[in-house]
Order: sequence, then C-alpha cells, then structure tokens
Amino acid sequence: MQITIYLDVIFLVNFIANFMVLYITGVIIKKKIRILKVILGALLGAVLLLAFIMLPSWFMGWKGLVISVGITMGTVAIPYGEKHLTFVRTWFLSTTIMVLIGGIMNYIRYLYHVSVLQLLQWLVIFSISCACVLFFVNSVRKTMKENDNIYIIQIEHGNRIIVESVYLDTGNLLMDPVFRKPVLVLCENVVNQCLIEEEKLVLEHYKKCGRLDYSYILSCSTQEKVCFHEIPYQSVGRLRGQMLCILLDRVSVVGSNKVLLKQPVAIVSADLFKGKKYKGLLHKECI
Repeated sequence: MQITIYLDVIFLVNFIANFMVLYITGVIIKKKIRILKVILGALLGAVLLLAFIMLPSWFMGWKGLVISVGITMGTVAIPYGEKHLTFVRTWFLSTTIMVLIGGIMNYIRYLYHVSVLQLLQWLVIFSISCACVLFFVNSVRKTMKENDNIYIIQIEHGNRIIVESVYLDTGNLLMDPVFRKPVLVLCENVVNQCLIEEEKLVLEHYKKCGRLDYSYILSCSTQEKVCFHEIPYQSVGRLRGQMLCILLDRVSVVGSNKVLLKQPVAIVSADLFKGKKYKGLLHKECI
C-alpha cells in the first residue's frame, strides 16, 4: 500500500496550529504580542516538523524526546523567551494548550463520527477547539484570581464575634471624611449580626427614610460608641450618593498583622453580594 504525503499541507496545518497556540499563550499571559515573532516561532515549529517526517529515526527513544522538547521550547522562545525565570512556565502553558486543543478536536471527531478530515473541516474544528480552550483557561484564571483576593475577617463588636469572607477590591477608594480612615464595605445582613436591638432599629429607620434622622439617633444610648453617620460615594456608572456608616470595635484580617480598631464600615444592600462567595469589600489599606 502506497501512502502519499503532501508536505505543503502538513506544513500549512502545523504552521496554523503553532501560530494559534502561541497567540493564545500570549493572550493568557497578557504579554504584548509581536505578530512577526509569533510567525517566526510558528515557522520554526512547522519547518522542524518536516524533519520529523523526512528523518523519523532521529525522533526515536530518549533522543527523540529531547529533540521534540527542544523544538517546542525553541518555538516558544522566539516570541516569549526574554525572561528566563518565566519561560519554562510559558512553555508548559503552550504545551498544555496544544494538548487541550488536540483533546477537544478528537472529542468533536468522535461526537460526529469524523474519521478523515479535509483541510476545510480541520480548520473549522481547530477554530472551535481554540475558542473553547481560550474560554476555559480564561474562566479558570478569573476564578483563581478572584479566590486569591478573598480574605477572612473577624469582627468583634460588643460581646459579638462574627467571621466573614470579604473581597480585596482595589477599586474601593472610600475614605471616611470624619475619622480619616479607609472604609470597609459590608453587607447589611453581616452588620445586623453585630448590632444590638437599638442599633438595628436605627438601621431599619434609615432604610425606610433614606436618610439619617439625627434627632432620633442622638437619643440612642449607643450613638457615642457606634457613631451612625453618612459618607459620600461615587461608583462606576452610578450617580453620587450617601452611604450609612458606623464604627465597629475591632476588625482583624486573617493572614495580615493588621488589627483595625474603631473601623468605619459602610452598610450596603444584601443584593450587591447576591451569588457571591464574599459579603464585603476590603480596602487595600486595610491589609
């Protein structure tokens, strides 16, 4: 049986595959992508693959493994090899991307019973696989990044101790103009667990009226300790407004040596944290 090998087709397919893997790698590591270098890296991989076809004996055993790893490293080194400390991770990422793309392509072929691929079919399946891998990796990175910014805080107020998860929000720039301290934003449900009945009534009254009734709060025996007051805020895409703020006795951030005494806490609706793993926004100056 005679097998006909079209080197130009193999070269083209491998070049496209190398180019897309290198491009996706650059997108994931958020590095400036220089198209010319990506093309050169893809060309190197495509040309050296032809050597694999023409001289298969070179790629047998341990010698072949070393050569194959060297080829893939060289392909990645051209566009992303400036920093030696991160190069191995970049190479490992690109290799993982290639394996994931190959796995998705094989699954699609199995799903639709495709045994022989024409060039156009390969391009379609390869494009779909690249899109799936990019979406999957970005989703994983986003989840990991979010988890990295989640902290555990312990709130001590009066005789109550509450433990809750909060998110380190670099966009939280709130500063209390009265006490000149960074503001911790907490869900009203969490704050409610810290307050006594008299303080809860003040919070309910504020929610109904939409403003502070100073004649009412000044009559509260705990006002001197909790100090109900309003602070201004402005969020992206929203108008300016006022938020109710109180002082909690003590807030400790797990994993940080900081202990926040008489910490200003802005109280927001529980809807803001619906479906979230955390119930508050931590100011960067609080850790």
